[in-house]
Amino acid sequence: LSRLSRRISEDTPHRRDLTHHPHSPIRHPPNTMGHHTRPESLVVTSHPSRPDNDAATDLASPFGKLDGVDRDDLRETAYEIFFTACRSSPGFGGRNALTYSPSEDGGGSGGPGSPVRANGVGMAVTSRIKRALGLKMLRRSQSRRTSSGPSSPNGHGHISNPGSSPGMAFTVPQVRSRRPMTSAEIMRHQMRVTEQSDNRLRKTLMRTLVGQMGRRAETIILPLELLRHLKPSEFNSSHEYHLWQKRHLKILETGLILHPSIPLDKPNTFAMRLRDISRACETKPMDTGKNSESMRTLCNCVVSLSWRSPDGSPTDVCHWADGFPLNLHIYTVLLHSIFDLKDETLVLDEVDELVELMKKTWSTLGINRSIHNLCFTWVLFEQYVVTGKVEVDLLCATLAMLNEVANDAKRADREPIYVKMLLSVLTAIKRWIEKRLLDYHGSFNRVTVGLMENLLPLVFEATKILEEDVTGIAAPGEEKGEVTADSTGNRVDHYIRSSLRNAFAKTLENGSVNGMIVEVQEVSEALIKLAEETKELALKEKEIFSPVLKKWHPIAAGVAAVTLHSCYGTLLKQYLAGASSLSSETISILQRAGKLEKVLVQMVVEDS
Repeated sequence: LSRLSRRISEDTPHRRDLTHHPHSPIRHPPNTMGHHTRPESLVVTSHPSRPDNDAATDLASPFGKLDGVDRDDLRETAYEIFFTACRSSPGFGGRNALTYSPSEDGGGSGGPGSPVRANGVGMAVTSRIKRALGLKMLRRSQSRRTSSGPSSPNGHGHISNPGSSPGMAFTVPQVRSRRPMTSAEIMRHQMRVTEQSDNRLRKTLMRTLVGQMGRRAETIILPLELLRHLKPSEFNSSHEYHLWQKRHLKILETGLILHPSIPLDKPNTFAMRLRDISRACETKPMDTGKNSESMRTLCNCVVSLSWRSPDGSPTDVCHWADGFPLNLHIYTVLLHSIFDLKDETLVLDEVDELVELMKKTWSTLGINRSIHNLCFTWVLFEQYVVTGKVEVDLLCATLAMLNEVANDAKRADREPIYVKMLLSVLTAIKRWIEKRLLDYHGSFNRVTVGLMENLLPLVFEATKILEEDVTGIAAPGEEKGEVTADSTGNRVDHYIRSSLRNAFAKTLENGSVNGMIVEVQEVSEALIKLAEETKELALKEKEIFSPVLKKWHPIAAGVAAVTLHSCYGTLLKQYLAGASSLSSETISILQRAGKLEKVLVQMVVEDS
């Protein structure tokens, strides 16, 4: 019996994955002025979210890992690229500070994803992005971010925000006037960048761009300029300077050698020298003085590697941060800054303005609209997972963005690298969701069953894109773009059978029937108890899960009943095959099995 229970657990039907029908009852996010109505079937906590470590650890990044570069390194580099790209914008050093005023009624127009402005400046009155994604506006007093002190184009006022992390908020006497924060200050706060680091970046750009303020961001090799212009005296300690120097060298090595946008010829002398300099800096800081030989070598190597082109012709763009996957790691870190630091399940009302500014980094990072949509989809889904799976709005927003990705995936001018990104992201989302749907009895309960209603459309859409536009796999007899009416039912059928087989196997493992049973009477008692537990499992399926699954499968409860009938019947047949006579124990088992069968047959009848 123990061996048989393992067989049942492993004997999940291998059905071909199918896609969803265009007319299946998917719960799309509402699109009504940004005020989202939460699905009634879901119970979502109102307190700040707590990370779900188990869920987060099994959500693998679709972009892989970067050796020697951690998330803090990416965050600081992302802010430096962002600030450099936006340096001529108001609030970043431009002549007119861009401020956010307290919420007032107003309107505006523009393309999808463009901020709605009132009175000509970026006031977060309404958000086109949040409205399109079905995300509610915060519209609360604490969301009206303010900074103490006078407004200045350079944004040097101190941030006063009691909700920020220690060391990141700088309080000042309350008697000073408070003003709306500039977009630069909001972004610095969101990226957790200290004012000292921000000032060092500003100084470097001023020194680098003397006499050439119109220089494009994609022509600036930012880590090299920072290494050239900043000295140890501008840091709190030599150790801090050493760590800072190692970060920039590691970013250069990652972007120019490990993951270059233009493949390197092997061997490459410049690459070997750059790697040697980076290794040497692991033990002690590099001398960056004017007469430093190592600095001259570094500049020569970095410039030579950055200003390459695919065909060797002259180029007007340097390539140091646009190689895959470094560019996507940096860009997704930027996108993560749209979430409120006080409650990371919520998106800032200023998201339109921030995303518009992020677009300025596209030329440096090698991003386009299609890649942006794909990264935004991933960031929304990842945020849902890592914040504890409590904010269903993020799932609805992910589905809305996935619809945009579906349109991008059909473009005729797709590049091979985009298809690679698309495959990685959609596969990661699909695997995470299906891991739970294939064992939904262990993943959901009476309270959280409503989440299945939002996860199913996501996995259907991801699978549809993968099969039609990435892998090119279609069901027999189907033309591309056509899906049979029962395709979602077949996929849900697969989830039902798999989950119930897993649940039944767990029931066996929990002690009802195990390898220690040797006496006939003990086997009989175990099978009688198992029949009762199987009945309870069937009723649980009928009451909790079938009402949700029936929206995609017309006889969901019937499939569940047939699956349980097969599972218990397999054990019963083996027991009867070994019974030499019709004993009282056998009669008791058959009577209890008969009662179970009546319950299962009734489920099938009611469902049909």
